[in-house]
Amino acid sequence: MISVHLHDLHFHSFHGIHAEEKILGNDYVVNLSAAFPEAFEVIYSIHDTVNYADLYNIIRERMNMPTPLLETVIMEIGDEIHREFPELRSINISIKKLQPPIEGIIGSAGVSWQKEF
Repeated sequence: MISVHLHDLHFHSFHGIHAEEKILGNDYVVNLSAAFPEAFEVIYSIHDTVNYADLYNIIRERMNMPTPLLETVIMEIGDEIHREFPELRSINISIKKLQPPIEGIIGSAGVSWQKEF
């Protein structure tokens, strides 16, 4: 099994249930790991792996679509990635909201999603 990773992808998006989140947006960090069985002893071609630039584009497009719940966002990202790359055997994604609109909170809030295929 081989895994590709995207770490600390930063986005400014407009997800959330509060009115100010829909207007001001928030900063998010996304991490992804995706695993697939290697078909060759050594991979020499981009065509024999999962191109992480394509994974990034899927994440970027979905992060640009305002949605009330991060759970929806993360599951739709995972489903789209698996549709594009059915050879994947597992996907692990996390999304962290850096300034959640919770009075008194110092820190972040987020969701993670892991699925085996």
